[in-house]
Amino acid sequence: MLWNWAELQGGFGAVDVTTLGMAAGCGLALATAIWARPLGAALGVMDKPDGTRKLHAAPTPLVGGIGLFLALAAGMVLQAAAFGRVSPAVTAIALVSGVFFLLGFIDDRKHINPWLRLAAGILGVGAAAIAVPELRVAALWLPDLGFTIILGLAAVPFTVFCVLCLKHGSNLADGLNGLFLGMCIIWLVLLAPWMTPQTSVLMIPTAGALAVLLLANMKGRLFTGDSGAYMMSSLIGFAAIEAYTSHRGGMPALYLGACFLIPVLDMGRVMAVRIRRGTGAFTPGRDHLHHYLKDWTGSSNRAVAVYLLLCAIPALHAYLGAPLLLVMGLQMLAYGAVLTANRGQVPATKLPARVEQQQPVYGGGGFKHSPKPYQNRE
Repeated sequence: MLWNWAELQGGFGAVDVTTLGMAAGCGLALATAIWARPLGAALGVMDKPDGTRKLHAAPTPLVGGIGLFLALAAGMVLQAAAFGRVSPAVTAIALVSGVFFLLGFIDDRKHINPWLRLAAGILGVGAAAIAVPELRVAALWLPDLGFTIILGLAAVPFTVFCVLCLKHGSNLADGLNGLFLGMCIIWLVLLAPWMTPQTSVLMIPTAGALAVLLLANMKGRLFTGDSGAYMMSSLIGFAAIEAYTSHRGGMPALYLGACFLIPVLDMGRVMAVRIRRGTGAFTPGRDHLHHYLKDWTGSSNRAVAVYLLLCAIPALHAYLGAPLLLVMGLQMLAYGAVLTANRGQVPATKLPARVEQQQPVYGGGGFKHSPKPYQNRE
């Protein structure tokens, strides 16, 4: 780890901060999971199955994002207590992530027009990139290729493009239980050696919340929702950019590209296919990588495991020193192999008979009252 724990103040030590942060994040997420159903019903964020894209057995609360937002707030409090102040970069990261949480929450309730979502994303990310230099990609350090690209006036537009690609790509990948939250955990592990001390402390409660919500999501007790997907993609995206800019050439740009390659690459492919077919870039569908993996492996859990393994390949560079070009080559080769194996096939959309026959069970907030959905929203 590159964390400088010597900067901690107020008598805090590394163990104190980690213990408090993990306990806070786990506790807040556990409370959210336990009361997921009444909370989702009260807030009007229950995701109802439709038998085509949404193949879960009963209405499921979209409240995972609430637990993650509470963990982010706990991280801000912990960061201020541990360092005696909150850095401008951390403040901007938290504010923009909070805005994306609200945008996603509204989208969970009323489904915002995709172009309006895009405009709001451009404004939010652009404002943060302009206001805080640490959150702006000013240059692309490419030591593996032997050169550096100075972006100049293109720095802010490029930053906006990168964060929004991650936001949209990760949201499209949020289609099987455990997939999105698993990706978030992997990304935190991949970024941990590079994060600044302030951002590291901010992320500790979030890491604890992700672990608890992952278990709840795998059991089908709740979904992350657009609120969680939008917030976490913004939070992790800006944390990655701050880590990148703080090392001033010590962190290769290709490493960040490798970390987020799979969901962003799949987003680009899906959007290009839909535009070519004339259906619109934002049209929902069941032609994503996780759909093909599910049909190929015959299991949602195995599909999630393979997808997460593809996302974790950059660990070969972070922890074993493997060349980045080799790492990205392996990822693209594996991605292409999956698409080739499923060429000409359209993932199944019919709800399995064992789920069609399952009767929804409604009740209080405890886990025992909720049926296990077949899979997530797509």
